[in-house]
Amino acid sequence: MLLDDYPADLCWSHDGRYVVVAGGEGHLQRVSADDASVLALGSHEPGLLAVSWQPGGKVLATSGQDGSVRLWDALATETAEGRVVHRGMAWPLGLSFDPRGKRLAFAVGRNVHLLDVDGTPVGTLGPHAVQLSQLAWRSADELLVAGNGALFTDRISPELRITQHLLDGGPLVLVISADGRIAATGQQDGQVNFRFLATQKRSRMSGYDGKVTQATWSANSRWLATAATGSGEIVVWDFSGKGPEGTEPLQLKAHQERVESLAFAPVGPWLASGGRDWRLGLWRPGPAQRGADEPVDMHLLDGPVGLLRWSRDGRRLAVAQADGRLRFYSLQD
Repeated sequence: MLLDDYPADLCWSHDGRYVVVAGGEGHLQRVSADDASVLALGSHEPGLLAVSWQPGGKVLATSGQDGSVRLWDALATETAEGRVVHRGMAWPLGLSFDPRGKRLAFAVGRNVHLLDVDGTPVGTLGPHAVQLSQLAWRSADELLVAGNGALFTDRISPELRITQHLLDGGPLVLVISADGRIAATGQQDGQVNFRFLATQKRSRMSGYDGKVTQATWSANSRWLATAATGSGEIVVWDFSGKGPEGTEPLQLKAHQERVESLAFAPVGPWLASGGRDWRLGLWRPGPAQRGADEPVDMHLLDGPVGLLRWSRDGRRLAVAQADGRLRFYSLQD
């Protein structure tokens, strides 16, 4: 279907029935994955930055270019106004609910703000030593945040506590392995930094052509897929054993232009990729063997691929394009 706004972000409902699209011009729309019907939930002007659906619940959170965070009824049957629960001068970044759906977190400047699901402030973590740009939950009681030159472990329970770690340069993406062991960041200087959180061992992989803007972990925490701005190559690192040091990565080369989005399915082995070359790829990375570096399937669309999001069960893939077109794909056994 063709929506009346370009997608800035999108997310699935917990049960896989709906996708909510946050538009860059402020339109918030819910789309049924079954019949492609669209409901305009409301407007968050002048434009939306991010959207997050409460795990197991019906609360929807959005952040906007006006510096506000708003809460919505995700299952509303008609257009409504979102309730403002935060407003400031700077953009809220990293908006996301914790895995249990009890707290909402976002970063503003050097602080992390925590709200409960009804919008009541729970606490503020900070100030941190640097301006924050990335945020990811490690567990319901711990999250990681990052800014230029620093990675932080923010502990919420039993007490608020911040631990600072060294980070080489400015992070553009922060992802945590599904087992919670490893944090990886894609960097502005063409490197991938990773840190084993239990031992604090850290390392980096360099040699990328451009800024590393894409990173995603496989469901089994073995594979880290990455991509940079200067090429269409997908670089996949193997974290089995002691990690990727001293090994050659798997290089996936089916895209002819920059990869705009990468997403491992939350269940199973599947990796989806979308690029400026109008190609949508499906991969099954694995140990070096015949066919491991070839796509399982490849579709040529009618324009560049923007955002990719898997449903929670890993069976459906939502694909958003810059012109507002939204597509659904289903995995076939």
